[in-house]
Amino acid sequence: MSGRIWAIQTNGIWTRWAPEYQRWDVYSEKRAYLAADPTTGQACYYIDPDASVHWRNVDQNQNKSFPGITAKQISVGGGNRLWAIQSNGVWTRWAPEHQRWDVYSEKRAYVAADPTTGQACYYIDLDGSVHWRNVDQNQNKSFPGITAKQISVGGDNRLWAIQSNGIWTRWAPEHQRWDLYSETRTSIAADPTTGQACYYIDPDGAAHWRNVDQNQTKDFPGITAKQISVGGS
Repeated sequence: MSGRIWAIQTNGIWTRWAPEYQRWDVYSEKRAYLAADPTTGQACYYIDPDASVHWRNVDQNQNKSFPGITAKQISVGGGNRLWAIQSNGVWTRWAPEHQRWDVYSEKRAYVAADPTTGQACYYIDLDGSVHWRNVDQNQNKSFPGITAKQISVGGDNRLWAIQSNGIWTRWAPEHQRWDLYSETRTSIAADPTTGQACYYIDPDGAAHWRNVDQNQTKDFPGITAKQISVGGS
């Protein structure tokens, strides 16, 4: 288990787990959504309450903005490529070479950027079905069997989901099926270092980590949260 954990509390204030002190460091600002920077434990992408998109390195006091859209959800994948769902539901990807958003035509319910490439993204369609698309190569893949409201992709490109009924599940590529668990989760963030484990928020707002294959767990007490994200260590 590694990677820096970030969360948005139920009051909207964001926070970051300090492993050296085993505590949450709470900041002053409210965030609407966050996506931890996969390359460093110091920084996080986020959506402000006004729906603008930004990045902040909290240790170095560095900031960057990504103007041009209002967003309700973001995800960061391979090549630190930033994806977003706009407030109108249409998805888009940041084009760093042009410093602009490339807007696509489709609406998505949720996106989870592919951690192995900046070309592709996992997503949930408006009907709750789960898919993957490489927008540059025009390649597609589906993951049938559930209706989902949230997905996350971690180590070994392992796909996790929260179904529309709140029950979490993990894709089993060797069987081409979803393995369903019994618990409900409100937010998940797949462990970036292994396909066996996932960080999550329980319905009571508590933050945890679980390795489902090794039956190992860890708690992160001190907050009640509504969203969690895990980035670089």
